[in-house]
Amino acid sequence: MIRSLFVSLFFFFGPALLLFMLRNITLLLLLKAKRREDQAQQVEIIDITPVEKERAPNWFYALVVAISLTCAVSVFMSLDTGDTEIHKYVPAHVDESGNIVTGDWQGKK
Repeated sequence: MIRSLFVSLFFFFGPALLLFMLRNITLLLLLKAKRREDQAQQVEIIDITPVEKERAPNWFYALVVAISLTCAVSVFMSLDTGDTEIHKYVPAHVDESGNIVTGDWQGKK
């Protein structure tokens, strides 16, 4: 159960981080292209006006949360189906004929 919770948390934060990284990389590439275009046409003027940074729009945050929740819930549901076979570990031992049997996982009945 705890393993399923950790995997679900990974699949919640993983897509969110990937989407934010994709957004930032896209913005950086667009800014680089814009700066290259501006430098080609720019006259040397020094501007010291403070610029307010805009945050991402609210729809982007909602999209990130929706995708992350979808991934986390689907992974949690698939991990928690309970159709896995219960195993027990049988350690290495010597059988009746004196042969060494290696340790192995065997299904419980």
